[in-house]
Amino acid sequence: MENKNFLIAFLVFFIALLMYNQFYAMPKAQQKAAMEQAAAAQAAPQQNQPQQTAANQPPSKTVTQTSQTPQQPETLIPFKTKTADIVFTSMGAGIRTYTFKDIVGDVNLTPYPGEGLYGTFTGVNFKETARTDNSITFAAKSGALEITKTYVFNDDGINNLTLSVKNTGKTAVTADQFYFNFGPGLGTVLSEKNDNGREMKAVYAVQQEGHKLLNLVNRGKEKTEDSVKDGNWVWAGLTNRYFLSVIIPKNWKSGLLEYDKAVVDSVPSFFGLFGSTKVEGPAMKIDVPAVSLDAGANITYDSDFYFGPKDYKAFDKMPYQLGSSIDFGFFFQLGQGIRWVLDHLYKITGNYGFAIILFAVLFQAVMFRLTVMQQKSSLVMKKLQPEMKEIQERYKDDKTRQQQAMMELYKKHNFNPFMGCLPLLIQLPIMIALFNAFRVSWDLHGAGFILWITDLSAKDPYYVLPIIMGAVMFYQQRLMAPVGGDPAQTAMLKWMPVIFTFLFINFPAGLVLYWLTNSILSLVIQIILTKKMAKA
Repeated sequence: MENKNFLIAFLVFFIALLMYNQFYAMPKAQQKAAMEQAAAAQAAPQQNQPQQTAANQPPSKTVTQTSQTPQQPETLIPFKTKTADIVFTSMGAGIRTYTFKDIVGDVNLTPYPGEGLYGTFTGVNFKETARTDNSITFAAKSGALEITKTYVFNDDGINNLTLSVKNTGKTAVTADQFYFNFGPGLGTVLSEKNDNGREMKAVYAVQQEGHKLLNLVNRGKEKTEDSVKDGNWVWAGLTNRYFLSVIIPKNWKSGLLEYDKAVVDSVPSFFGLFGSTKVEGPAMKIDVPAVSLDAGANITYDSDFYFGPKDYKAFDKMPYQLGSSIDFGFFFQLGQGIRWVLDHLYKITGNYGFAIILFAVLFQAVMFRLTVMQQKSSLVMKKLQPEMKEIQERYKDDKTRQQQAMMELYKKHNFNPFMGCLPLLIQLPIMIALFNAFRVSWDLHGAGFILWITDLSAKDPYYVLPIIMGAVMFYQQRLMAPVGGDPAQTAMLKWMPVIFTFLFINFPAGLVLYWLTNSILSLVIQIILTKKMAKA
């Protein structure tokens, strides 16, 4: 009774604290974060003009591209493509704002202040010199150097970026090294905002000898001296769960991949119960080595780039193995197989919600023998609970004799307690792969199911699915609750459905739908087995 009262009191306190943070503490924290972000945007330092030195002098080692030239005013240049509304900054001709035209709603992928993605020579004020329906060109002059930068946006998603530097002077000069800027941070859809701090990464992909697939490296987990220094990578940039922004050099190699991070946002900590947590966005500068240019000479840096959603189907049709950026987790091959099955079920049903339900049915059919084995073990354990408790009481002062009596009881009923764990161990990798496959599936984004479920990648807006799931788990737990078991364990099991409901409440609706379907099927199997064993 004391355990029950304590748990009820704790639950009431938990809900009260949740409501306080949701309606008072969190709004104040978000307002404060917005004010700090606006102040940071005004104070963000800008880089100045690239340096140039005489050709007979050693190249500068600096990577900041700064001088004492007064800062020039920034101009914003809008540009539209089929998939995005873009705003370029004149300072470095980088992308200041990239608003992806999503089927659910427009997504700002560059919400955080910075120098602009793909920005170069960010202290130089570029001017637009030409544009077509799918391209835009910028040009700037810095001393004897004439810089031209062209973006071409293609229908297949692999875009082109050309940067040319020409020495218009009468003597040779050395243009100092510069960089392509990425970050800080990368935006995402609203449903993923709370997780974006964990998902944002600065990455690069390398082709290891003897391996067919690219290896994705998290630059933020490396020391500078351990990262690639000779440009032997295929692509590099920023990623999160749903989006990718990378550059792919074609005729040049980089120097260092400089990594940094900055506070870009704040999100609620554990449903707001512990206030808010600062979100740090990764930033990466891809250094391009200095180069000596004779009078009238020029050098061109050709690159491809991708900026958009991590759509596995689209990536399959593109070069560069961009699908390597999709994190299927440790059991990635299982995850890819699950994605393949889900795609084929969608072709049959025409609805990803029904495809998920059908997948859950097929999964239970494949795992039926293991599920029955696990359920039988649980039912036998429940049946033996009174005798087990009697043995524990009888030999409470003699652990050796107690263990012997337990083994005799198991032998008498031909019961192996480890057989209940074996099916779980076999299914565990599959369940983890399922979880990851559903979490990273772009196909579920914007995919509706029925009525109020209009986006299977977002949480259920009315929490209907997680509440039904919790109710099913509660009923299932009631059926399996051991008779005369340990009071503390019984109390913990009793409140487990409540805990799981809170854990799943913000999970994607597609994942909750799968878990709910799986739970209902397991419950049906359990009821049938319980009736059969009661007659036996």
